[in-house]
Order: sequence, then C-alpha cells, then structure tokens
Amino acid sequence: MREFRVDIDYIVKTLKALIRINSVLPHEQLLAGFIADELKKMGLRPQLHETAKDRPNVYANAEFGRGGPFVVLSGHSDTVGTAADWVSDPFQPVTQDGRLYGLGAINMKSGLACCLGVMKSLVEYGNSAGLNGRVGLAVTVDQEGLSIGAEAMLQTEYAKCDAMLHAEHFFGDSQKDYLPLAGTGKVLYKLTIRGKSAHAFRPSEGGINAIGDAASIITALDRLNLRPHELYGRGTYCVLNVSGGPAQYSMVVPELCEVTITRLTVPGETRDIAVKDMLDLIDSLNLKSKVTVETPPPSYDPYQLDTETPFVNIFRDAYQNVVGAAPHFAPHRGITDANVFAKAGIPTIVFGPKGANHHKAGEYVELASLAPVAQVYVQTINRYLGDGE
Repeated sequence: MREFRVDIDYIVKTLKALIRINSVLPHEQLLAGFIADELKKMGLRPQLHETAKDRPNVYANAEFGRGGPFVVLSGHSDTVGTAADWVSDPFQPVTQDGRLYGLGAINMKSGLACCLGVMKSLVEYGNSAGLNGRVGLAVTVDQEGLSIGAEAMLQTEYAKCDAMLHAEHFFGDSQKDYLPLAGTGKVLYKLTIRGKSAHAFRPSEGGINAIGDAASIITALDRLNLRPHELYGRGTYCVLNVSGGPAQYSMVVPELCEVTITRLTVPGETRDIAVKDMLDLIDSLNLKSKVTVETPPPSYDPYQLDTETPFVNIFRDAYQNVVGAAPHFAPHRGITDANVFAKAGIPTIVFGPKGANHHKAGEYVELASLAPVAQVYVQTINRYLGDGE
C-alpha cells in the first residue's frame, strides 16, 4: 500500500499561525475561521456549526471510493487564559532547544496542526492510494469549559463515525506519558446551605450559621463514599469555591453559604449515586441548616476503550512502526472530550504530540514529536480505509 508524504513544514507553519490567534474561551471564532480557510485551500468544503453565539465548531470530510469506514480526526479550538508569569508574549511562538513555546502549543494547537497536515496529505494522495471510506475533521469549542462543542457534535453525522483519533497531548511512549485506556467521570456538586440570621454577638438566640455548617461538611468530606476500582483505585474530590455571609461588614449570623465541589468518579459511580453519597454524608452530620445538593454542568460518565477492536490493533501496529515501540495505555484520572464521544459509542484513541506546561506559563510542544504523530495518523487511516476494516 502506498505510503503518504506528510508535509511537516506545513504543520510547523500552521502551528505557529494557530498560536498567534487568540482563542481563549469563549473566543474561538477567529481560529475556527482560520481552520476553515485552510480546509478550503485543500479543496474541501468546511462547515461552521455555531454552538453558541460566535462559537462555531468546524467540520469537514474527504471521501474516497464508495462506502467504507468513516474515521474522524478531532480536537478543540479553545485554550485557557494566560498565566501571569509568562516571560514571553504567549501569542508569539518562540522556538528554542527543539521546543516551540506559546499558549496552546501543546493543549492543543499542535494536535490541530497535525490533523490539518494529515487532511492535506490525504486529499493529495488518498485517491491514488486506493482508500475506501471517509476521513473527517471535527474541531470543537469549549473543551476547557463545559464541552458544549463536543456535545453539539453528537447531534451531527460525525457522531456516527466508526472510529476517532483525538489529538490531545498524550504521546504514549512511557508509563508516565500514556494513552488513555479509560477515563474517570466527573460530578460537580453545588451545595446551598441555608441557616438563620441572628445578631452575631448573640448567635445562640435563634441563629443558625450557614458558613459554620458548610465548614462541617467540608471537614467531613474524607468520609464521602469513594468506591475502589481495579483500574483507578478511588476517585477524588476537591473543594473549588466557598461563598457566603454579608458582602459588607455586618454583625449578623450568616444565613446562606454556597460550596462548589468537584468529584472524579470511577466506573460503577453514576451521578445519582454521587448525589446519594453526598446526601448520606450531610444527613450523618445532623446539621441545623437546610442543605440542597445540585449537580450543574459539566458532568461526565467514566468510559473504557475496547483495545481489542480492529481499529485499535491497526493503530498499535502503526505506532510500533513509526515510534519503534508499543504504545503505553493506562487509565486516565481526568476528563477529555473522549468522555463525551464515548456517549455516542465512538471508539476514540486519544493521541497527540509531546510537550509540557499546559495550563501554565511556558507551555511548549516538542517539535520532534509532530512528525511521528502525523505519520501514525496517516498510517492508521491508510490501513483502516485501505483494508476496509
């Protein structure tokens, strides 16, 4: 089967252009427009799907032969905001010692650049290589927020694909830098604690301190029922925010407090189970306040990749051929858009370039990792569509 040439110079040039575009959520529109223009240059017909005002997903696909599988390359267009301690302009790419620095360099504009480079290669060589099937690109918004872009994609034909390569920053060449075999779920608790106001000098005269009862809940969280799992161990929790009491200095017992807590869940722990766990803990404390428990978005279910499917086996062979060693798969204690795609039953391999400092100052990608990622993508697609599996 004919091997494809991947234009690495194009990938690096495109990555630098992507970094120069500010796409800190919720401002993904300019980046989406740039990606759409690149796809048009390839002769493709991109679609902009507005998931919220000025927040479009970008979709495009190339068809080869008749019938055959549908494979999608995917990634997210948004980044987090800029950390205060950047020593360079985070929107100006800087190359030093084999690294390319810039906001989004590893999370995940380098992955997007690889996807664009692969689409370019497929358009140029796919028909002559005898491929049979479709290859799509889905670039979604808001992964760093509520994943509204990935959720919106589930309402399109791209949710019906046979397999997906998701270009997040997992390279898979070591036990530390693994490819997600599975992902934890996530539940966000919002606790509203309602007490009763009274004079703060005489709190015993009818006062119920909502902040004090919130503190009782927080200090008891180590008693939350976190179930063990053979892959993950136990889930985790973290208090994200506590707010309550009068905005101005006032000698009153605070009658309202709100607490936000994030919890990672393992297989077997649903959102309903997580809510019951929190209610059981609160009931055990015999608080005087009234406490309500809500689970606002985002919420994700755990998932596990079936590593015995033909697509995963083809990917393994391609990875071995390009990298020279088998990929390391391991359970991931965290969330990616693969959690969302799993709801549609899409077999999703999360694999992308190497780098560090995502969500931090000095974010970078290792330039030497771009070519292997693109080549693994191309070889995987080449065989999957070429063999008709």
